[in-house]
Amino acid sequence: MKKIGNRVSFEKHEDFFTIIISSKIEKWKENAMLIWLICWSFCGAAFLYYLFGGGVSSQEKVILAVLVVFWIYLEIRIFKAYMWRVSGVEFIKIDSDRFTHKKSINGYGKANYLNSNQIIDISPVALKDDSVNKVFNDSFWLIGNGVINVKSSKNSLYVGVQLDSADSKKLAIEMNKMLRIVAVK
Repeated sequence: MKKIGNRVSFEKHEDFFTIIISSKIEKWKENAMLIWLICWSFCGAAFLYYLFGGGVSSQEKVILAVLVVFWIYLEIRIFKAYMWRVSGVEFIKIDSDRFTHKKSINGYGKANYLNSNQIIDISPVALKDDSVNKVFNDSFWLIGNGVINVKSSKNSLYVGVQLDSADSKKLAIEMNKMLRIVAVK
């Protein structure tokens, strides 16, 4: 396997190419996310206790019910982001028929497909260094978005979650080469 940076590896097989992009982060960041998840879960337990048995008034129960809905939404988001960082991987397969992309957590995830012969361009997405979008996309506590746009005649697919600009440029060049090779076959 060939590597691009610390997170991207790719390999040429007989009739197709595979690319694997890891979502791993530094151990201290992973531990910080785990602590955040545990603390948020304890907060939710307290909210639920007071909502269902804490002896609060009916007006307070309405407020707590709204708070619990908000808590559940964020609990799911935090848990999903933590699981992505612990065991998430992006799989990309390029062959003569299809460009396949799957964001997988422990093997689970939905694969997205584009027809290889309909792909017009593969290029990195340019985000301004001082933009809010870039700051949120690069944050380790979020899953973030892909930084490489795979544009076909029908739609676009974004791959390479939170890759830095140097790695995304190198990967886009390699994917364009791979597409030209499989198109010849």
